[in-house]
Amino acid sequence: MNIYITLDYELFFGENTGSVENTLIKPTYLLLEKCKNLPVQFTFFIDVGYIIQLEKLQNIYECFQNDLEKIKNQIMFIIENNHSCQLHIHPHWERAVFDGKNWIFDYNFYKLSDFTINEAKQIFSNYKNYLEKLTNKKVHSFRAGGWCIQPFTYFNESFSNNNIMIDSSIFPKGKHIEKVYSYDFTACPSKDYWSFSDDPCSEDKAGQFIELPISSYKYSPLFFWKLFVLGRLFPKRHKTLGDGKSMPSSYTKKKLLSKSHLFCGSIDGYYCTKMKKIIKNNEHKGFEHTVFLGHPKALTVFSINRLSKFILINKSDNYLTLDDFYDKVYQKKRY
Repeated sequence: MNIYITLDYELFFGENTGSVENTLIKPTYLLLEKCKNLPVQFTFFIDVGYIIQLEKLQNIYECFQNDLEKIKNQIMFIIENNHSCQLHIHPHWERAVFDGKNWIFDYNFYKLSDFTINEAKQIFSNYKNYLEKLTNKKVHSFRAGGWCIQPFTYFNESFSNNNIMIDSSIFPKGKHIEKVYSYDFTACPSKDYWSFSDDPCSEDKAGQFIELPISSYKYSPLFFWKLFVLGRLFPKRHKTLGDGKSMPSSYTKKKLLSKSHLFCGSIDGYYCTKMKKIIKNNEHKGFEHTVFLGHPKALTVFSINRLSKFILINKSDNYLTLDDFYDKVYQKKRY
C-alpha cells in the first residue's frame, strides 16, 4: 500500500488559538524526531493565511516576530529533511483581527465561497505564491480548510492559473451541513484517486486535475467512549499537545457517544488506532493508495508513539508524500 500521512499545519480556530510553540512547533518536532529513522516522509499542508498575518503585524507586535521566525525555521527544517509542504487555505485569516491578546475570527468568512470569486482568486494566488517563495519548492497540491472545496467554481480557475493539479480535500461519503462550513461528498467515486474537471466529486477521465481523497471510516459510539475515558484517566498520554480550543461545532459529546459517525482516517489522538483497519478496508476494495489526515495541534504522546510503532511494524508499505504522488501518478497520467 502507498500511504500518505498528511498534516494540516494550523492553529486552533476557537476562542483560544493556542500558542505557536505548543500548537505547532513542539508537536511537529516531536513527530519528526520520533520518526526520523523510519522509512516515512510526511506532507504538511501549510495554513499560509496565518503566516501572512504574522508578516503584516510583526512590526506592531514583537511576539509575532519570534513566532514567525520559529515557523519559518521549522518549515525549512521540514523541507531540508525531504518532507513536503503544500497549500492549505483557511481564508478567515483575511478578516481576522488581533486585539493585543487574542485573535478574533469572523466565521462569516470561514470558506472561500464566502468571498466573491475575484476575491477568492486573489487570496488563492497570494497564498500559493507566498508558500512557493518561502519553501523555494513547486506547490502542486491543495487541501481546502474545513474540507470546504464546494462549490468548485470558487477554485477551478485558481487551480488552472496556479498549476495546482492535485486536490486532497474530500473524504468519500462525508457530509456536514452547517452555516459556517459545509460539504457533501456522498456522491463521489469509491476509488483511491480519480481525474476530474469542474467537480472533484465527479470523475472525468479526461480531466486535468486529480482528486487523492482522504480515507473514510465510520467510528462507533464505543470508539468515542474509549477516546473520552482515556483522555480523562490518562491525560499525559491522551491530551492533545496543542493548547488551544477548537471552533464551535454541532458534534457534541452526546451525539458522538450515541451514534456512529463517518469521519476521516486520522493519525490524531486515539483515531490512530484505526489505521490498520482502514488500510485493510482499502486493500479489500483494491486500492493502492491510502491518505491519512492529521494536525500537529491534535497529536498526543500516545498517537506519536503509536504511529511510529505502526510504521516500524508495517515496513513493507510505502510511506510517501504528495510530491511522490505528483511525480509517479500525475506525471504518468499527463504523458
